[in-house]
Amino acid sequence: MRLSRAAAAVAVASLGVSLGCKIEPEPPELRFNLNPKFSDDPAFDEYLGDPTAQDQLRGALEMLFGTPSNPGFFLTEELLDDDFNPNSGVDDLTEAELEAMLADNGRRFAKAIAHVEAGEFDDVDLPREAIDLRRWWKDDMAAIEEARADEESDVDALIAEIQERWVYDLQNYYPTLRESAEMYRQQCLHCHGVEGGGDGPTADFLNPRPRDYRRGIFKFTALRDKARPRRQDVFRILSEGVYTTSMPSFRRFSDAQLHGLVDYVRLLSIRGRVEELAAVDYDYDEGGITLDGVIENYESEWDKWRSADDYVITYDGEVPPASQEMIARGRELFNDEATANCASCHGIDGRGNGPSAKEQDPETQEMVPIKDDWGEEIAPRDLTRGVYRFGRRPIDIYRRVHAGINGTPMPAQTTLTDPSGNRLLSDEDFWAIVHYVRFLGSHENGAGEGGH
Repeated sequence: MRLSRAAAAVAVASLGVSLGCKIEPEPPELRFNLNPKFSDDPAFDEYLGDPTAQDQLRGALEMLFGTPSNPGFFLTEELLDDDFNPNSGVDDLTEAELEAMLADNGRRFAKAIAHVEAGEFDDVDLPREAIDLRRWWKDDMAAIEEARADEESDVDALIAEIQERWVYDLQNYYPTLRESAEMYRQQCLHCHGVEGGGDGPTADFLNPRPRDYRRGIFKFTALRDKARPRRQDVFRILSEGVYTTSMPSFRRFSDAQLHGLVDYVRLLSIRGRVEELAAVDYDYDEGGITLDGVIENYESEWDKWRSADDYVITYDGEVPPASQEMIARGRELFNDEATANCASCHGIDGRGNGPSAKEQDPETQEMVPIKDDWGEEIAPRDLTRGVYRFGRRPIDIYRRVHAGINGTPMPAQTTLTDPSGNRLLSDEDFWAIVHYVRFLGSHENGAGEGGH
């Protein structure tokens, strides 16, 4: 883990990725574009009519986030005062995540480490996405050749120093943001787009569409109050994928690489939110777009990501068993219009065919599917299929019932109250619904039969 080199890499413009005499084509130079349409607010129309403001915002965003080829977070006084450097993602890992990553590095790089220790440098194979790692290796191999050409150089000492350093580096590997951006370009951009807007070249062919990170909305987290996701929430999606969608599992990559992707997704999301806030808040009377305002939004968005752990949904009590009585209670609540009312969208039989999943189009007067926060038509889950996109564990479904699903009409049941402000559902009611939902997708209910 070369933190000194990693920090220096943020300012390096070259993308040399070849090893030895092998020539590899360089990727095209990418630039971040501005989002042409964030809001219907009239203030946004003023912003769209001011090219100077857009150029100023583009410059401010590049200062704060860099470019796709050389990304990097701007270190404000507030971040420095908190001793937090987002450009070093490894410092953001929990102890358990760090231990898991180091163990995974040991397995992933076992052959490379053995070749380094044996001096078999030609056999060292490094990940193609790790452009900085590969560049550093090339530099060290060139240094050895230069030393061999210099009769006064102690070649053996240099090789020993390089071997010791590289064994450590591989064991402690964590990608730079540049490397993570390159991995994103190769693996994610074709769906999620350069800016993370879910508008890559293959996006129009996918249903559901790829996620737009720029809104700061993530559907599947373990959090309440529509909080920004934790690192482990995004890592889980990357690791496991999202079943029944085009989002695959990236488990073939190392823990370090996946954590690096989390860092880069976070950069795209924070960048998108800062851009949106600046564009929507544009005000001629206040001077249009101000750098202080942009930085204030940048720090505010970081605060939301860094405070995610404060919103984790946990349950410390004893989970009631899935008895017939609990399942029956769950069925009652599921269909009760005065309480949970899940059937209004999911249907009485849980097949996703409830009447509230559609609304009347004001122009055509036809009933059309409701749209989510990304402007896409929703399709309530057919619970009889037993497909739960963020996990089928009881606690996973409990969290869906508790907090709803961000960006969709799926409500947080904790927000449902009576006229006196009291919650309509108790924790035991939540578990009754969880057990009933699991029953709907179980073999006991015939799931998987008859075309489910």
